[in-house]
Amino acid sequence: MPVKGTGTRLDPVCNMDVTGRDVEYKVNYRGREYYFCSYDCMKKFEENPEKYLSFHSQESAV
Repeated sequence: MPVKGTGTRLDPVCNMDVTGRDVEYKVNYRGREYYFCSYDCMKKFEENPEKYLSFHSQESAV
C-alpha cells in the first residue's frame, strides 16, 4: 500500500488518504495491513481484495 506521508496510507478502494494512527477500519490480508476510510470500503475490499490490489499494481506499472 502506498505511503502518502507520515502515517498516511491510501485506501485501496476509493483512493482516499487515511491516517494510520487514527484509522478505525483495517484488514490484514496476506500479512499486510490495509486501511480504509469507511466501513463500506472495508467490506468491498473484504469481498474481493484481488480486484483492488490488481488495479493498484496495474496502475503503478504504467
